[in-house]
Amino acid sequence: FLLNKTIDVLLYVDRLDVYRVDNLDKQIIRAITNSFGKEIWRKSLLVLTHAQLCPPDGLNYDVFSSKRSEGVLKAIRMGARIRKMDLEDSVIPVVLVENTGRCNKNDIDEKILPNGEAWVPNLVKAITGVATNKSRAIVVSKKLVDGSDANDKGKLWIPVILGVQVKFPVVIGFSLG
Repeated sequence: FLLNKTIDVLLYVDRLDVYRVDNLDKQIIRAITNSFGKEIWRKSLLVLTHAQLCPPDGLNYDVFSSKRSEGVLKAIRMGARIRKMDLEDSVIPVVLVENTGRCNKNDIDEKILPNGEAWVPNLVKAITGVATNKSRAIVVSKKLVDGSDANDKGKLWIPVILGVQVKFPVVIGFSLG
């Protein structure tokens, strides 16, 4: 499906109303990094859904969304093993989205977030910005799809391990009494 295709933008989608990054999120981030390399994050965009929420404990909406964004971005940096300074020139943009019927609209019928921002134009602008940034698009090659050959991993160690076992046999005694 993706073979010989180009990835111009990766939308990493998570929920704004989740209060922590769990192990599944971390596994997904590592899998994306292992499959496409660290460079994929230079062509990515963090999209947080369910943005029509009321923040807990009377927190300001912008403060809450900023803290949640930073939590996910930190997980991406850690999972992708990217130092923060490596991404300074290409920060991962964050866009909040809400598409339910309860989403308020502005005077020109655009869906808006609780902070008054119209999210569709923000999303389009962010996608365009990432697609046209100076980082190269990711070309999906056969090697990228197939990964490394699992049969080749550690193959060179087989004669060494066999030699050690022959040289130093371990006798296991059993007592049936």
